[in-house]
Amino acid sequence: MRPNVNQNSTQQACETAGEQPSGQPEPRSASRRLQKAPAVVFSLLVLGAVLSPVVENWRAKPRDGFPLSYYPMFSKKRAPTLRVSYLVGYDERGREQPIHCRYAGAGGLNQVRKQIRARVRQGKATTLCRQVAARVARKRGGRLADVKSVAVVTGVYDLEGYFRGNTEPVSVRIEAKCPVRRDAT
Repeated sequence: MRPNVNQNSTQQACETAGEQPSGQPEPRSASRRLQKAPAVVFSLLVLGAVLSPVVENWRAKPRDGFPLSYYPMFSKKRAPTLRVSYLVGYDERGREQPIHCRYAGAGGLNQVRKQIRARVRQGKATTLCRQVAARVARKRGGRLADVKSVAVVTGVYDLEGYFRGNTEPVSVRIEAKCPVRRDAT
């Protein structure tokens, strides 16, 4: 009689895979469960820490802190309008040309926008306007070549309308307007 090779190889494969020859998995030992306990505890602690700021949503005066945040910038009620100070250039015909904030100062977009807003609030819009006009005057080519004057403008925008496509301001106030003086060279 020939020995059953398939039965022996199946039994060896089951033993190496952690199963009994009957096809039932071996019961997990208590030591194996204890090895996973620190990972489970750590995972639960991290999950609790990440979710803990959610309770700030129900406090009278919520506090936001680093590194855990309840993200008030997304959950806070916003005003229906937004006031923004920015730079505009005008050509001979009075057509507007937006001027990038880099002409007002160094730094990122939001950083320079805050600097523009602060200078307007401090009553220094005319000084800022003169500085921007001088920088624009040094530009010989490009889209600002035809700009004859520069203005520091504060516009009020309807946020809902803006994101629906109406990008025109509700109101505009010219804080300062300065000529662009280019040397005739």
